[in-house]
Amino acid sequence: MKLILTLAWRNIWRNRRRTLITISSVLFAVLLAIIFYSMEKGAYDRMIDTMVRYSTGYLQIQDVLYEEEPSIDHSVHFDHQMEALLKSFDDQIEFYVPRLQNFALVATENISRAAMVTGIDPTLENKLSDLSEDVVAGQYLTVNDDGLMIAEGLANILRVSIGDTLVLLGQGFHGATAAGMFPVTGIIDLKVPELNNNTIYMSLKQAQWFYMADDRLTSIIIMPVNPEQTNAIAQAIGKKLDPEWQRVLTWEELLADLLKLMQFDMAGTYLLMFILYVVIAFGLFGTIITMMIERQKEFALLFALGMKRGKLAAMCFLESLMISIAGIIAGIAVAIPIVTYFVYNPIRLSGAMADTVEDYGFEPLLPFSSSPEIFYSQALIVLLLTFVIGMYPVYKAYKLKVIN
Repeated sequence: MKLILTLAWRNIWRNRRRTLITISSVLFAVLLAIIFYSMEKGAYDRMIDTMVRYSTGYLQIQDVLYEEEPSIDHSVHFDHQMEALLKSFDDQIEFYVPRLQNFALVATENISRAAMVTGIDPTLENKLSDLSEDVVAGQYLTVNDDGLMIAEGLANILRVSIGDTLVLLGQGFHGATAAGMFPVTGIIDLKVPELNNNTIYMSLKQAQWFYMADDRLTSIIIMPVNPEQTNAIAQAIGKKLDPEWQRVLTWEELLADLLKLMQFDMAGTYLLMFILYVVIAFGLFGTIITMMIERQKEFALLFALGMKRGKLAAMCFLESLMISIAGIIAGIAVAIPIVTYFVYNPIRLSGAMADTVEDYGFEPLLPFSSSPEIFYSQALIVLLLTFVIGMYPVYKAYKLKVIN
């Protein structure tokens, strides 16, 4: 085997220019595939992470009707029984976040606007989304705070600042009138434009008083210790809930429309990557065919000297494998610093592209992902192509007629 490896290595460097051109084609194809895949996966991972942190969490307990009709009337009663249920999963749940969400009309002296008012436990909410780090003016909410923390975009629309008073008018639990005047104690930059332009936070106790919904929550967000166990935890919790009143949803179910859109969008990336793989395949195949044609007399001579066809086939297969592996290693080596740079320095979009991204409710950034999957998946695909193409010289070695 050592002799076959030595011969294969020497053979690929007999024509250095051709070998280097083939390795370069594999290098650039792998490099482009990794960059495109990293960019696509980075964008989707950031999108999902943003939605999970600011909106859905990994799991949610809701009223059975809330997903279809998000109304405060379809809220969950958070009693001792529910609290005991969650405590029974302490070893699997890292923490849970109670929320009470409902729309209200927010008004100043001359301007009014509809906004989503979210009642939160400031400590638990901060564990989920690090909201305190996004405060740009004033202070973060406290548990017994009687003021509001308003998103920066909404503050600019309403032209309010710290210390100003907002009037909130909405519908509370079971049709009760919800009305009150609250001071602005904090302004927060939520990064995501859609959230930044219509979000108000108040303490959970204050929100329950305002909406006359004592001990009620529109959702209980659950963050598992191991996110990979999300579905298993959902099934276990679901068995202990009353199916007539509550249900547990995973983030895949809560973001089903977004995931479908992402899968559709990935089709374009897969098509581009397929074209790159075709380039790799034809480059390798052309090199192998050329090598086989040029070396027919050489192969006949080796047969005449007593070399077995199996060893010749193995040598030819190893030659194509070595060229591919060299191109893959070089491509990954070049891709790692490029991907790493863009992971820490994401591309900020501008112009029409930025406006389009913001219209979908996301920050206009083009982040990259450094997940190991991005690198080894491309290597495995190219190796699979190499194994398929490598069957051609094996076939020719066994079918070669020495006399001809």
